Amino acid sequence: MELRHLRYFLAVASAQNFTKASETLHVSQPSLSVQIRDLEEELGTPLLDRLGRKVMLTQAGELFRDHALRAIRELEQATQLVQELHGAQRGRLVVGTLATVNSYLIAPLVSQFKQRFPGIHLQVHSQPSADIVTGLLANLLDVGICLLPVPHDQLTTVPLFDERLVLVAPTHYPLPQSRLRMQDLGGLPLILMPVDYCLRKMVDAECAQAQIKTQVVLEMTSPEGILQAVAEGAGLTILPELYVRLRLAGSGLRIIDLYDPIPRHSVGLAYQANRYQNIAAREFGTLCRTTMTRLLSRPKQSRRSIVTTG
Repeated sequence: MELRHLRYFLAVASAQNFTKASETLHVSQPSLSVQIRDLEEELGTPLLDRLGRKVMLTQAGELFRDHALRAIRELEQATQLVQELHGAQRGRLVVGTLATVNSYLIAPLVSQFKQRFPGIHLQVHSQPSADIVTGLLANLLDVGICLLPVPHDQLTTVPLFDERLVLVAPTHYPLPQSRLRMQDLGGLPLILMPVDYCLRKMVDAECAQAQIKTQVVLEMTSPEGILQAVAEGAGLTILPELYVRLRLAGSGLRIIDLYDPIPRHSVGLAYQANRYQNIAAREFGTLCRTTMTRLLSRPKQSRRSIVTTG
């Protein structure tokens, strides 16, 4: 039995789906299935019930999961403690972050982090918020930057900022006003992320609260692709304001503020609650906060778009 068998099993147990687990692990689904079968053969009993696309833990799987989690945590904490003795000059820090946040927050802080910890191998994965939570719970990520709140008591969260969502339209689109009530979104052709993405769920929740029936004409997983489709006249979209504002120059796009109510979401850091955080992980969190403060201080960015909360 190897360490990867434990990690793979925990990822599948958390995601309850081989496809989602393979995407989180960045391995092929057939390879993942083979590794799980090898583990079950070594233990002499099935750990998972395959129920179509969904998998559930057997009684043996539930028992094995608890011990596998403890084994992984003990090994990682021991490794981190040893690295701490050497000033965190070696090791790895794996971060999962929202695609939109990744584009404006991570790039400015990476150089600072590498100057402080040149020997740490930093991995940053751009992922949906739900996958970040799954990765943290499966001990595949050390730090997550995700949407809050996170409904898992195994995770500790630290708020970073609140960000507004705005309507994005081509500059020539016939909406003369710079502000629009939420209830006036009804009937507008929208390009949004798929329904299983947290940002889409938040948009749908805001529209439901305003009793709006949205007209979704296209679904795309890439924010960049969505903006490109909007610029080419395929429809309008709703995205985080800071992400869009950094891309307005020469894009042929404009922002229309939404209100009554103002749609907004909270973004924060997330960690395993009972997992030791080494100095590199703690410093990464500090850099996230200081970098956001610096981004807010730029004169061309509207302070009303983001409010720091931690």
